[in-house]
Amino acid sequence: MKKVFAIAAALMLIGTSAFAQSFGAGYVQSTKKVNNSSSVANGFYAGFGYSAEIMPGLSLNPGLYYEFLTSNSSALGGILSGKTTEHYVNVPLHLSFSLPLAPSFKLFVYGGPTANVGIASTTKGNIAGVVDTNTNNYEDDDYSRFDILAGVGGGIEVMNKLRLTVGYDWGLLDRYTSENYTLKRNRLTAGVAFIF
Repeated sequence: MKKVFAIAAALMLIGTSAFAQSFGAGYVQSTKKVNNSSSVANGFYAGFGYSAEIMPGLSLNPGLYYEFLTSNSSALGGILSGKTTEHYVNVPLHLSFSLPLAPSFKLFVYGGPTANVGIASTTKGNIAGVVDTNTNNYEDDDYSRFDILAGVGGGIEVMNKLRLTVGYDWGLLDRYTSENYTLKRNRLTAGVAFIF
């Protein structure tokens, strides 16, 4: 994982005319699967990306993005309730292939890994409207901060200035290291990026 971060950081620091820089933001829907149950969190991402052309139509796209997620849960008919908020840093290292359809309009597809690191994860709970709890989820040694996501996506680029993208990522690592549980996280993203 350290190699992925080092390669992405090195590529982002190189300033050549072959690079296109972008700022992107958008919507994230994340699904956590714990054993046979699942929960959904919603949020947003924002950050910077680069596009380094390897050959006409083929580019390497590293980036650095912040991600925020929130979800609500309840159990026992609402007696137990909670709100979880999570903060992540994502470092994608994607390859993309673009197909120009007109001088100012391209279709593109992309795929590749993303290193995913949890910064903070907290759950604020309530028991029967009386007792409040506040839990730092990373204090549980079984809950890992790290994941590698494998993703694919596509979109359109207009006038070399604006990209609209949709993508899906599959979490490859079990983030809950207990023998009794498995936790994997997948996510759907949709957003816009401004190229400068």
